[in-house]
Amino acid sequence: MQGAGPFGASERLDRRRKAGQGRGMNDLPDWYTSGRNHVWLPYTQMQTVRPPLPVVSAQGTRLRLADGRELVDGISSWWACVHGYRHPHIEEAVQRQLQTLPHVMLGGLAHEQAYVLARRLAALLPGDLNHVFFSDSGSVAVEVAMKMAGQFWLNRGQRRVKFLCFRGGYHGDTFATMSVCDPDEGMHSLFKGALLEQVVVDLPRDAAGEAALGEVIARHKGELAGIVVEPLVQGAGGMVFHDSFTLQALRRLADEHDLLLIFDEIFVGLGRLGDAMFACQIADVQPDILTLSKALTGGTLPLAATIASTRIHDGFLSDDPMHALMHGPTYMGNAMGCAAANASLDLFEQEP
Repeated sequence: MQGAGPFGASERLDRRRKAGQGRGMNDLPDWYTSGRNHVWLPYTQMQTVRPPLPVVSAQGTRLRLADGRELVDGISSWWACVHGYRHPHIEEAVQRQLQTLPHVMLGGLAHEQAYVLARRLAALLPGDLNHVFFSDSGSVAVEVAMKMAGQFWLNRGQRRVKFLCFRGGYHGDTFATMSVCDPDEGMHSLFKGALLEQVVVDLPRDAAGEAALGEVIARHKGELAGIVVEPLVQGAGGMVFHDSFTLQALRRLADEHDLLLIFDEIFVGLGRLGDAMFACQIADVQPDILTLSKALTGGTLPLAATIASTRIHDGFLSDDPMHALMHGPTYMGNAMGCAAANASLDLFEQEP
């Protein structure tokens, strides 16, 4: 099945390689030439994409290519490598964990790294955001947050499963998280009309906007489970900033209309905004649920967390087993990922 494959430029690349044209075309490793037609790339039209650059190693802020060139990674592998690549403290922690317990399921079993990490995250976050549900990607973390919010109301006998979300927002690529992204300008506009129907509005930026949003919420009374927002910065939507007023207004509206407030801090959380570890601290607003991923392991291994307040957590406590949160990714709380995350938190403490 080698053939031309889905890479529109693969034949041209082969011809250039044979002719020795173009820097590095004679230096492509075998794994690249033999495998490139079998990897389906993210966010990519495979028919027209230019061949990606083969990376063979990384250190600090730099990527080394197969032909010997070095690049500065200004996007930190999608905003994940907050301490740079291959920080020795994180590497050593992962290696130690690999030698003792690389993974064990959290269903009926426990391991030190996950329990220590959950306690540390609870200590860092404001108020009673004390209950950590682990998963393995940012999209899943937001999906879990939506599921938590919807089931919180279902456990109370209320069918409130819609969400208020915002134009310019991005929250993931799974089917449910696509529904709370911008339906018109976002990358998932093709699915418009096929997704769960949410209430999409502009962010409130002043008192008039807050009042107008309150009227929208009132029209959907009894339908909405909560509000989903990227606090302070809409990342994939174009690095669009808003100030603390917006988040404080959302907290007021959530309290007034008995909605749950979800902060998607997957992009901004863990030091990305500079002044604090989390956007909620800068805005002085405690959400009901908060999501983390990307920088959680310092860009080393996949890990995500959905952190809920005690009110949300206790809304699942019951003698009825169906009131439990029925969710459990196979690799949730992976021991090596949690070891990397604990080491990353060490660095935030030691190298502020």
